[in-house]
Amino acid sequence: MAVTTTQTTTTAPAAAAATGAGMKRVFSRSRTSSVASATPAASAKANSDFVLSEADMKNVRIVVPADIAVLAGGREKTQAPPSTLYGGLSSENKARVAVTQSFALSPYKMLVEYKVARIVGFGSNGVVLAASCVASSTPVAIKVIYKSRASSKYIKNPNEVDVLKFVNQQIEQTNQNEPSNIITYIEDWQDANHFYLVTELFGSDWLAASPASSDEMNPLLFKAVFENAPPVKISLPFSAGSSDLWAWSYAHRAHVWETSHQAHSMLPLRPIKQLMKQLATALARMHTLGFYHGDIKVENVLVQSGGGEGPEIKLADFGHAKHSSFGIKCYGTQEVSVPEFLADCPYVPETLDGRACDIFALGMVMFVLLNESGELPRAVKAVKSGKLGYNQLMHSNQDNGLFPFDAIADADVYSQNLLDGMCCIDPTLRMTIDQVLVHPWLSDV
Repeated sequence: MAVTTTQTTTTAPAAAAATGAGMKRVFSRSRTSSVASATPAASAKANSDFVLSEADMKNVRIVVPADIAVLAGGREKTQAPPSTLYGGLSSENKARVAVTQSFALSPYKMLVEYKVARIVGFGSNGVVLAASCVASSTPVAIKVIYKSRASSKYIKNPNEVDVLKFVNQQIEQTNQNEPSNIITYIEDWQDANHFYLVTELFGSDWLAASPASSDEMNPLLFKAVFENAPPVKISLPFSAGSSDLWAWSYAHRAHVWETSHQAHSMLPLRPIKQLMKQLATALARMHTLGFYHGDIKVENVLVQSGGGEGPEIKLADFGHAKHSSFGIKCYGTQEVSVPEFLADCPYVPETLDGRACDIFALGMVMFVLLNESGELPRAVKAVKSGKLGYNQLMHSNQDNGLFPFDAIADADVYSQNLLDGMCCIDPTLRMTIDQVLVHPWLSDV
């Protein structure tokens, strides 16, 4: 598999994604012959030109197509209310407008300091660009995070920026020679409309070899102007990203399904252990510092080909991360269904430790990788629909307070013990991340 960190040109790099694990995918996820199917959620529209028509950057005017109008006075129903930045737009259209705006509002960064290659992911709150630092030729990822309202005044950074920055500083000071498995922070800045987070570019394009799952969309075309230089026409390839753990799982399940003549789609055990060990290591770095991630899921884990040594991962998307002393009121991903947030749970949010929620979510990731379908346990749907509450979960598995997992083919006693330990219904009885790391199931990786 190609590795994105080798790409420095403005042509489409071979791999995608960076800090945007968490970016909403544009293809649906469903099972087809026991293998998840990735197909475009909607056909892309015709190419659209985004024009920066004023040479003076202070008075830059952005002209956008009528179907994604954001200019004052527009008549389209999707027009943003004056008080809400990019309100009423789809995630894709937000990304297109925001990228164009970023070149207008931060021209020196986007045109001089960095060479932007392509758009590699987007979601409701931001868009990720693959780029390279002009001074060092180092591949980077630039995450453009939308502000809720335009403001010329300095606004406090979101947690995603400050937590990642702090954690990286602490890791650099205390664990210089040890892998952290956390995405590397480089710099950040902000302008009137956006926060910007620059990190290392990490991850392989796991879906590149699968035409059926191609997520390429029409490129973003616009003109950018800096100072008195002539306008530069920019064309950025546009995609939803495919370097996360979900994409890795999909690609490998599809390969197993094909090579086994449709006999099964179980993932090999050793790479699962390698991935879990690295993800646990990343969480250990955060938990030791007193922080929880708050949104552990396959979409927030970037995976890169490690050659013959197995896959390598980096934990990304720290938008829900906080210090554990603040307690935790909800978890980033509802599908994880952390039991302590159910209505009949006796615990008060202010007393909960978000690190225990991370452990539960880590167990769900392990289950997704181990079971043949690649799906969450059936009990998760029952919890989400309100059919199972906290007390029912406590008594659902032979009254032992363990999560009612579906059976996993060929699961050994160690894997089941680790799953049970990470997903105890009572958060105070769950394993700590240090206990996970020394568990016998992970001892051979």
